[in-house]
Amino acid sequence: MATHSPESAIARAINRVLAAERDAADAIAAAQREAEAVIEAARAERRRLLERARARAARIHGAAQLRLERSLERLEHGASAPGVDLSTLDQLTHQAVARLARRLTSSDHEPS
Repeated sequence: MATHSPESAIARAINRVLAAERDAADAIAAAQREAEAVIEAARAERRRLLERARARAARIHGAAQLRLERSLERLEHGASAPGVDLSTLDQLTHQAVARLARRLTSSDHEPS
């Protein structure tokens, strides 16, 4: 009869609640570990993307710098571009900036 007493029923109920609390705490801890792993993976991807963007920007900057230096050399040695006025230069500049923006924001572009 002792196993059917109100006290034993209460004790079993308390034990069930405590077990459920332990299970819930374990589930929460597992979810936190999983969330931390997802966050770390996202941070690693962010670092990878930033490094790739920096490398791209450096390559593009280097190529542009080289073209600029070559153009300046040609100008310094008397080579002129016939028909290049301020309006044409402005138009060419806008086109170059638009191409550069497309290259920097294109996900499938990899310069050779």
